[in-house]
Amino acid sequence: MKKIKILLIEDDRKKSDDIVNYIVTNFPNSSIELKESYHSGLKSLIKDSYDLLLLDMSMPTWDRSPVENGGDYEKFGGIKILKELGRKKRLLPTILITMFDNFGESDNSITLDQMDAVLKSDYNEAYVGSVFYRSDISQWENDLNLLMSKIQND
Repeated sequence: MKKIKILLIEDDRKKSDDIVNYIVTNFPNSSIELKESYHSGLKSLIKDSYDLLLLDMSMPTWDRSPVENGGDYEKFGGIKILKELGRKKRLLPTILITMFDNFGESDNSITLDQMDAVLKSDYNEAYVGSVFYRSDISQWENDLNLLMSKIQND
């Protein structure tokens, strides 16, 4: 397997720890970097070069710290990142990893399946697929493995 450089944009500590541990264990030739907000993730994507983006959909605008709450919460931060990458012609293979099967609120909500279809349509050249993460069920690992294996075989 070829070595791949991965950026994970994820603000939930348990989820990011699980994903990083999974990648390190199952793809030992890969390197993974973690960013926890819209701005820090986008800045890294523009500054550095990656082979794969593991992307959460909902995230804080800024990194949290003991004195900073992260600012507004971007419910569709993942889409905003893909739009910006597309605008800058910096799209790369992307896998959405989310804990939610619905996004938005009431009349403006969208299911994960609908989100997956929109991303496949709008970002066909870069979007690989989605993974529904649950810490209590390991199916997400199988789904991520399948999508990552697809990337490595391309």
